[in-house]
Amino acid sequence: MLVTSCVDEIPLETDSFESIIVVEATITNQNKQQEILLSRSFRFDSVPVKESGATVMVSDDLMNTYSFSESEPGQYKSQSSFAAQPNRNYLLSITTSNGKKYASKKMHLTQSTPIDNLYVEGDFNENGIEGVSVYVDSYDPIGNSKYYRHEYEETYKIIAPLYSTEELLSNGVEFPILQDDQPDWDAIQDLIDFLVTRQSRPDQEQVCYKTINSNNIKLVSTTDFIEDRLDKYRIRFVGKSNSEIKHRYSILVRQFVQSREAYVFYETLSNFAQSENVFSENQPGFLEGNIFSVNDNETVFGFFEVVSVDEKRIFFNFEDVFPNQPFPPHFVDCDEIYTPPLLRESLDQSHDWINSPLVDAINAGFQFYEENTENFSSPLGPGPYGLVLGPCGDCTFLGETSVPDFWEY
Repeated sequence: MLVTSCVDEIPLETDSFESIIVVEATITNQNKQQEILLSRSFRFDSVPVKESGATVMVSDDLMNTYSFSESEPGQYKSQSSFAAQPNRNYLLSITTSNGKKYASKKMHLTQSTPIDNLYVEGDFNENGIEGVSVYVDSYDPIGNSKYYRHEYEETYKIIAPLYSTEELLSNGVEFPILQDDQPDWDAIQDLIDFLVTRQSRPDQEQVCYKTINSNNIKLVSTTDFIEDRLDKYRIRFVGKSNSEIKHRYSILVRQFVQSREAYVFYETLSNFAQSENVFSENQPGFLEGNIFSVNDNETVFGFFEVVSVDEKRIFFNFEDVFPNQPFPPHFVDCDEIYTPPLLRESLDQSHDWINSPLVDAINAGFQFYEENTENFSSPLGPGPYGLVLGPCGDCTFLGETSVPDFWEY
């Protein structure tokens, strides 16, 4: 019996590609520099293109105008801080560098509904994995909110487990070094000093912090609920074995109250973004927002949203949720200590120095941890220093040493 199988290549046709402007615009009731993002659609096999050089403005029905300036390619921030006000209509207008004009429908601020409670509990997710759930409680007694979108920003503390206050630096010696060009050395320490410099770290690199923004669309509607209430609504789940919660963890949750039109737009976008829909035979077609071309019938993708937002932040330590239980592992395995040789010689009788495994390891990011005093005796054998992987001995491989302004110990 002969059994064979094959995989057919899917031809991704991109000849009919149309470059259209993509607008991401959310104005809130927070008094801040509001932000609008402009880009262009891009092919499967290319990279996103930012829309630079545009003139961006937001105006209201009381003749107030807010101009935006480009802070980074495709990123436009209002020149002054402002907050969207209730009972006013807002309009977005865009003029690109080639003179094309775009505008939005008039939008008004949605009702404000605060987050009543943000809290965490030890929990299990739908796959039976144990971890921490972040929950939100919210209630609109009037019952006018109904459509919610949530974002979160998580920050966690990182501690390098095999940290040393000293570091090794390569002296920049170039290899190979022929036998006749090798420096004279009386003591092996002379050879060590020729290759590397051992010094105190100029900055602490043991404790760092990392901030990550949510990248998914999280929507919920209460239209089918008895009350306009979110009760123990899960915003985030972090597995018990995740390194992010090993020490101290914080999450900032933002709750946006959306219009029905905006909710439908984001819900459709979220459904289309699911990977199983990408190659579906039945494509949903173009997703229409509330932004249009003033000049012609050019296609525009995006939505101009004016929303009320509330936010809360919470902190917790691992032992707060899982007292007297083993901590999660570090982000990488830090069990092994490396002792690379000082030198590697050629295999012939010339004894040329081909390279320095110690220097190569340092250049690759390995960090000094301790002296190797037990089995170091030869430049060609186990080296004089015990090294560890970069993230084990230097937290800056994973985060930044600056303490966030909001951080609470």
